[in-house]
Amino acid sequence: MRFLLPLLFCIQASAATTVVTETVGQAADHVVTSREVQISMVIENILYPPKLPLKGLYEVRPGQPEFRSAVTAVLLESVLALEAENFNVAAISESETSNALAKVEKATVGKPYWTQLEVSSVQLKKLVTRKMTAKSFLAFKTSSMTGIITDQEAQAYYDKNRVKFGSHPFSSFKDNIKSFLAQQQLEERIRSWFEVIKRKYKVRTFITE
Repeated sequence: MRFLLPLLFCIQASAATTVVTETVGQAADHVVTSREVQISMVIENILYPPKLPLKGLYEVRPGQPEFRSAVTAVLLESVLALEAENFNVAAISESETSNALAKVEKATVGKPYWTQLEVSSVQLKKLVTRKMTAKSFLAFKTSSMTGIITDQEAQAYYDKNRVKFGSHPFSSFKDNIKSFLAQQQLEERIRSWFEVIKRKYKVRTFITE
């Protein structure tokens, strides 16, 4: 029944505010809620912080411009974890999980935004484990997709984009060109693979632009 409803609303009241949870996506049999997305993004920025660390928790809410990309990230994380389970790779040890949980708990203690989300210890462990599994599997898969760019391919790119390099010889840029092309190739392979597993697990997003 729940899979037939485009939106599922439930109200979670706290002393200061009300958190409205709606169904925002689905991957295989797992229905993703906006509350799950909010929790996952807090965990993401604690365990895998950006280059410029945030002063507080990462707060993202339905209706904000960045929320749709957050939903996409959580859906992709879900299917990566499912794929890792199917291939029986990227298992996370109990010690790794415990360390990650301790880090999240320390960073979120006493924070109003986190308190409003009412995250249980069971849910926290589940989401932390899923995130770490997905990251580990992505690293494993990425390493297998990395290709080798030949000198001929690099030379062809240099000749085609000669204006960019001015009068400098190919030898001055060969290594940089090969690194650039390898990264470009890897990103394209990953994008294609993402599309395959999204179709495999019938990923759907229920929020509009």
